[in-house]
Amino acid sequence: MKIHKAYKFRLYPTNNQVELIHKTFGCTRFVYNYCLDLKRNNKYLTKFDLMKELPKLKKEYQFLKEVDSCSLRNAITDLMVGFSKQENNQGGYPKFKKKGVKESFRTSFVTSSYKGRVYENIKVDLKRRVIELPKLKEVKIRGYRTLEKIPGRILNATIREVGIRFYVSLCVEEEIELPERTNNTSVGIDIGVKNLVVTSDKEYYGNPRYLDKYERKIKRLQQELSRKIKGSKNYIKCKKKIEEVYRKLKNARKKTVEAIVKQVTTYHDIIIAENLQVKKMLEKKNNHKRLRKEITNATFSEIIRILKYKCLWLNKTFIQVNSYYSSSQICSRCGNKNEEMKDIGVRELKCSKCGLEIERDYNASINILNEGLRSYNN
Repeated sequence: MKIHKAYKFRLYPTNNQVELIHKTFGCTRFVYNYCLDLKRNNKYLTKFDLMKELPKLKKEYQFLKEVDSCSLRNAITDLMVGFSKQENNQGGYPKFKKKGVKESFRTSFVTSSYKGRVYENIKVDLKRRVIELPKLKEVKIRGYRTLEKIPGRILNATIREVGIRFYVSLCVEEEIELPERTNNTSVGIDIGVKNLVVTSDKEYYGNPRYLDKYERKIKRLQQELSRKIKGSKNYIKCKKKIEEVYRKLKNARKKTVEAIVKQVTTYHDIIIAENLQVKKMLEKKNNHKRLRKEITNATFSEIIRILKYKCLWLNKTFIQVNSYYSSSQICSRCGNKNEEMKDIGVRELKCSKCGLEIERDYNASINILNEGLRSYNN
């Protein structure tokens, strides 16, 4: 089976390479905003029409010739992807890009041959720990110390600036063999705020609440940022410090989620979870500010996202039950529905019909398992 996989490396560019990277950020942003303005005035313009504008722009703005041409074309591609998502109700209308906000650009892998010699614009040498990129040439990298070479075919490379660091992500097409199923055991998982995941095997994975650890530091740095002159050197330095804290927060969350998913997928072949509508949960008026913050901090969407692709790669079955299924209110023994369980403050279900006393999240995970197996067998 062919899959697309990302390999992320940290870049160590020289001062001249940093300057060129920043120029490329600016040029791709300029092309994106220019084409967005054209598209706003004439919604019938196609991707091909916008691509034809590039040669004219390069004649008018000579600085566009200094950067990689593939990155400029990919900026137009990204814009058109944004419009297609908006048409399919998967996102809002594309906005103009701002300097210093999520700076990145993507370059495509191009190969050609001449007189029996093959030329490639992106090369990775993990023995020398360098990557060759268009215009930038060789840049030092770090990551994947046990890997001897990149498996599969490189499709593109995305360069990002996060705080004071630079990263390159290689999108690679790989051919993988699906492993055979070792057992047909199934598990239901309940995703929540108090515990990130509770399984029907009565395994509890707690919520580390990393935001509480970094929140005070973020608040202090944001207050410091507000006192500085916008656009000044000190303003930029402070902004990079904030980005660095957010990077640590993101990595800590991701590490926890991946550890949970690995544990669940290793010992089960059928994984069943709720189809959570996180956006509606955040928009719900009854949910107070603290709860909405906890939902965001718990990274529900990230757990489901990683579960989906891990199950695909490991030949596991992933099932999601209907988001309106009352897993917390139904007694897992007799099926009696208890309306009191709508209050999330009630942590234990006491069934008035069969007398079962069971922890709320554990009960929900059993119901999710039973509901998922019912739909799987049908």
